[in-house]
Amino acid sequence: RADEALRLARRMRELGVRPSAFTFSIVSSAVCSAPHGMQVHAAAVRHGSAQHNAVVGNTLVDMYRRVGLLEYAMRVFWNMNELDMVSMNSVMSVYKDDGQSSAVFECFRLTRSHGFSVDECSVSTVLTACTDIEDLAKGDQLLALCVKTGLLSNSIICSAVIGLLSMSDRLPDAVRLFEGLTKWDSETCNAMISCYARSGLMEHALGLFVIALRNAVLPTEFTFASVLRWSSCFGLMEQGTQIHALVYKCGFEDDMIVATALIDMYCKLGSLKHARKLFDSVCVKDLVLWNTMIIGLSQNGGGREALGVFWWMLDCGVKPDRITLFGALSACSLGGLVNEAMDIISLFKAKYHVVPGLEHYACVADMLSRAGLFREAEDLVQNKLQKCNTAALLNILEACMIQGDFAMAESIAENMLKLKPQSSLPYTVLARTYGARCKWESMARMWRSMEALGAKKVGECSWLCIKNEIHVFTSEQILHQGSEATYAVLDLLFWDMMDEISMMDRIHAPGCVDIIHTQDPKKRKGFDCLQQFLDCTL
Repeated sequence: RADEALRLARRMRELGVRPSAFTFSIVSSAVCSAPHGMQVHAAAVRHGSAQHNAVVGNTLVDMYRRVGLLEYAMRVFWNMNELDMVSMNSVMSVYKDDGQSSAVFECFRLTRSHGFSVDECSVSTVLTACTDIEDLAKGDQLLALCVKTGLLSNSIICSAVIGLLSMSDRLPDAVRLFEGLTKWDSETCNAMISCYARSGLMEHALGLFVIALRNAVLPTEFTFASVLRWSSCFGLMEQGTQIHALVYKCGFEDDMIVATALIDMYCKLGSLKHARKLFDSVCVKDLVLWNTMIIGLSQNGGGREALGVFWWMLDCGVKPDRITLFGALSACSLGGLVNEAMDIISLFKAKYHVVPGLEHYACVADMLSRAGLFREAEDLVQNKLQKCNTAALLNILEACMIQGDFAMAESIAENMLKLKPQSSLPYTVLARTYGARCKWESMARMWRSMEALGAKKVGECSWLCIKNEIHVFTSEQILHQGSEATYAVLDLLFWDMMDEISMMDRIHAPGCVDIIHTQDPKKRKGFDCLQQFLDCTL
């Protein structure tokens, strides 16, 4: 009831009651907006508590961190006369949120060298920083410290260690640590579910989610966000809708984090109707929710609708960021709206002070190529995208091939060969363009060059979820579960097509053979395997 606490604080001031340091610490903890936080900070400075009281200073640092004013948080910290372990934990959290992992490590070193006793908050913050930058060496050192000091029994540290092990692809160690716990809670279960899902074991992740529910480990908003995220990555619509129903049952339908995860899941699964219905039902929308809806619509071909949501967001007074700009440009790219995209870029520069980055110019290059402006797109790549022009050139190359501009495709593919000679794509495209223009010797030379340099094509795959088990099929895979039945069914379809061709050749055919009752051993085997396959999967 933060609003009521702030109202009572204002009432105290109106009645002339002088606040104490304890009052400022409570009010700072209740603040959830930057303007209110600055007012509380100013009052604490006038009172003299901001600099001379460690408790007030710590709550002000944490308050500025929560509202996103990290620079103000650091100013408060450096002006404090008294520091304690809570102060060090707060500043480490500020540095971690700002992505300054090296500063987090330095603060942790200073904390230990000045005689402060590290606790679960400081260790978990540093472990998370190690996970974010994938610094496994420092992570292993912290893990050894946790084992030595007995901190692994703490659920916060245990979940951070599981996250680190997951990032370093050490699933067996994470499972061993989790199974050794005497008691489960939401933090450790969330970490282990994410670990399973990150390793591609979605069946284990959902299984642990169900087991945790049966053991009275109540899910949190982060539990639902994690499970929904990985369900969408694996295309599990049925499981996603079941989790959505559980969200309502547990009363999380109004939570912003869960609502964002649900909208993201439905967008990734292609169910825009459900995503838009959820989006419209949320009364108070934050920037992350707006961005999720805009990008989700853009990725599913709803460019016009995405732009409508974008302009609606600006009308509501929500300040956009770089992700918003990327979503708006992606929407313009789908419709070939070059002029509108340039107007949006100018608006972001002038009004919101958002300077386009490499990812935005790559999107513009894709938009220009979709509109058939290949020369302009290539010039943009050469002038703006020196560091990541391979991906942008790839988009232009694909557009050239779709629209049949083989001369331009040949020029771009030759540039890609200089930038990334180990990629198979430019060789393949050049061979196709040479073949389309009857340059057979050049085409053969490309295939020989590709083979000599060892350029390999990136493997493609698809997957099916049958009875909560995910079956992955790669393009060059021959043996997999159910392969015998699969290829028998393909034989069945092949012979069926041959019968159809034969029937078309014989205009006055006396009749067609019922394939179910045929005595042909190949056809008979194919039908029998088809029947067994359907019995197992349906």
